[in-house]
Amino acid sequence: MKQTLPETANILWVDFLANGQRLAEHSEQVRLIENAINSGVTHLIIDAKVPYGQTTYPSKFAYHISSWSDGSYQMWEGRNFLSEFLSKTKGLDIQVLANVDVFSEGIATSRDGLAYDKKDWQVKFYNEVVSNESNAAEYADAATIFVNPIHPEVIDHELNIIKEMCAYDLDGIVLDRCRYPNVYGDFSDLSRSNFEDYIDKKIPNWPEAIYTIDEEKKVQFGKYFSLWTEWRALNIKKFVHRAREVVKLHNPDFLFGNYVGSWYPLYYNEGVNWGSETYQPESDWTSDNYSVSGLAEELDFIMTGCYYPEVYIEEAVNNKRPENWYSVEGAVDKSLEVINGSIPVVGGLFLKDYKDNPEQFKKAIQMCKGKSKGVMLFDAVYLEDYKWWNILPTELKDTKHVK
Repeated sequence: MKQTLPETANILWVDFLANGQRLAEHSEQVRLIENAINSGVTHLIIDAKVPYGQTTYPSKFAYHISSWSDGSYQMWEGRNFLSEFLSKTKGLDIQVLANVDVFSEGIATSRDGLAYDKKDWQVKFYNEVVSNESNAAEYADAATIFVNPIHPEVIDHELNIIKEMCAYDLDGIVLDRCRYPNVYGDFSDLSRSNFEDYIDKKIPNWPEAIYTIDEEKKVQFGKYFSLWTEWRALNIKKFVHRAREVVKLHNPDFLFGNYVGSWYPLYYNEGVNWGSETYQPESDWTSDNYSVSGLAEELDFIMTGCYYPEVYIEEAVNNKRPENWYSVEGAVDKSLEVINGSIPVVGGLFLKDYKDNPEQFKKAIQMCKGKSKGVMLFDAVYLEDYKWWNILPTELKDTKHVK
């Protein structure tokens, strides 16, 4: 049966790293599912591959989550989270999508993950090229190790994982971390030669022709930066296209979605153009042809993380945020502008932004449901920690804010 988003989708993300120890108890899996259904949740997203590359099911291609050397998930040894969870939702009025953290394959703290077995897979960073200093983290305090999205072995590996996931009785597949880690990667010889082929030109002053970093550690765009952003975004689009082919070949009715940050004007850092092919941004980092890299049309729907404590644009202005889209309202507006009606957009919320402020959380839900195709809540662990399950039935089932 073909799966489509309902008029308003109430999506709850269940991050395995945050919930996996608790959900090792079968009774906790049942309780989560019952709470979700009673709260009006229409879709659950569960992790099949976590941000450090391990799978929550036994894979022919990846390490199992129980193999993590610090022993955090040893209780899952010999077990299959996907099959256990799906067996408990069978026949119930809720859809389950599996998430794959695509281009993240290791954790720096314990040095677990395939990125350490396959060091040539790892993203090579700008500073490693110019001064032997790494920019390895996706953000300042992250430990995630990313791999190069254009490395042929990496592409094959990630597609094999997605193919394995499709064998489960799911309602769809969601991509996350389907991107570069940040603006500093990848500057490997492979990326250089591929980019030079793309522009049909050799670049003698590499990587400074792409950009330089000033004394304040700010990126100063170089001659080829706009073409570089176009090329990187096309690399991600090409992978998403191939992933879609894998999913739809297995089951044309599977939902195929992507999870991205809503901060589109800054998302060139991650090398992704999640907008529509019909949307051409006008920024100092965009090429004249940047719209060709838009990947929205490859998807059935997209979730954009509207991760701001300010709900209304007016709040962002009052708090002297640099742009209106530093608010849930502004972020949803920007997402709708960029997607340009091509696919459904679901606004996502980071529940930690509303800790000790349940009224603001309610307003954020209402904003997403009023402006977008629904709401995505990240993550289930905060509903447990803040004891907020009781908030959801009224907010998720209330249709007065749905347009």
